[in-house]
Amino acid sequence: MRKNKKSLEKDWPMNCIWPEPVEDGEGHYWESESADFMPLDEIGEDLQDIKDYMDSLVEEELLNEDYTLNPDYAEFTPEKCEDYWCEDGFDFDSWNEDMVNHLNNLKLPLPSPVDDIQRIIGYEFINENLLRQAFTRRSFGHEHAAGDSEVLEFYGDSALNTVITREMARQTAEVDTSDPCSPFTSHYNEGELTRIRQHYASREYLAARAEELGLDKFILYGTGEEATEAAKEDMMEALIGAVAVDSEWDWYALEAVVDRLICLQVSKEVVRYGILRPSCYDLFNSWHQRKFGRMPDYEMSKGMPVKNGLTGYRYLCTLRYSIPGNDKGVWTSQRVDVQRETRSKAREYAAREAYEFVVHHGLWMNLADAGLEPNLENSINQLQELYQKKYVVDKPEYSFTDMGSDWRCVCVCNGMQGIGQAKGKTQAKKKAAFVVLVLLLKSAGLSTDEMERAMYRTFS
Repeated sequence: MRKNKKSLEKDWPMNCIWPEPVEDGEGHYWESESADFMPLDEIGEDLQDIKDYMDSLVEEELLNEDYTLNPDYAEFTPEKCEDYWCEDGFDFDSWNEDMVNHLNNLKLPLPSPVDDIQRIIGYEFINENLLRQAFTRRSFGHEHAAGDSEVLEFYGDSALNTVITREMARQTAEVDTSDPCSPFTSHYNEGELTRIRQHYASREYLAARAEELGLDKFILYGTGEEATEAAKEDMMEALIGAVAVDSEWDWYALEAVVDRLICLQVSKEVVRYGILRPSCYDLFNSWHQRKFGRMPDYEMSKGMPVKNGLTGYRYLCTLRYSIPGNDKGVWTSQRVDVQRETRSKAREYAAREAYEFVVHHGLWMNLADAGLEPNLENSINQLQELYQKKYVVDKPEYSFTDMGSDWRCVCVCNGMQGIGQAKGKTQAKKKAAFVVLVLLLKSAGLSTDEMERAMYRTFS
């Protein structure tokens, strides 16, 4: 139980970003009409139902607009709400006092960071005190008798691992009903899955995401306590725990919040001939980070219902991103809307559309100063030189397949993929590198028709 204010070891800090906890809803006032626009707990919903019922009686003219009883219906008795009914009609003042007192125990007075945090995580709290508690370090809570986040961290850690595991199963596994021996299959083995989950639940990753989202600035530290990665990790777990408690473990709400917080995307995709390359999501985010110093904005929401008699909804990803200033007539602010059956697919396909848009308009990279003229016989060295001089950030990767009479080579570099086939491995490698060189120039808006015709001849 929280100590009485008189026994606090320290007064609440001046100009604190979070308002001070208050006893029994005192210290601020909520107009009852605001209940129409906020989530309520069971008590609040019962109180709101009473007013809605009385408003319906006003519409039926059984009550006057001031909730007094219409004299024409002097014998009327309501079907419910006896506690707030008197001989004159609805005792609005008594009801309003109860509603205001209840809301004051759930909602924080202004100014507070509640709206900013809720906008970031995409969840609206019923009990905003849980949100403040999630950002309160043990040292601060001890100094000011304000509670702390430690138990919320415990529940949040469990919820986080469960949500990550569920989403990994959606992205990397499937059930094949035609195989009775081993119907459940995964693209990754147990060790790889463990490492993927550890990455997204790691201290380093959670702390980095807290900083990227700007959530770390709301943490309440004790006197002399430093802002460490561990503190940011704890806050992220406690925030998830607060959502779990507030939503009564609503897994749809939890998955939506965790998706916002960690953006789980298995980072590699299998392309033709078995080679792995970064997903469009990773490619586009890296490009955007380098160009503008920030991640593009992925906003997830519920989309259209699933068709063909299936239940549930698709997920809508709204991607907002920036474009470098250019002379091509392309606006520097862009938006993509994509719907898919899972959050990860919606996000991946939105990133793919953005990636293809930027490449199509020749704005993916700046190769104008490279002085590059692709040459088939020297293509491997040319591509390596682009990497060494940092015109491209990814080292060229090559893989080979023995086709019997020929060798096939796949080259991947900076999101571009080239394929070459020839009698010998070296010539196949040259062809693959040549295709990548032309595609890189095309993505920078520097290719010519002659280059592209040579590329197509190399393909064939």
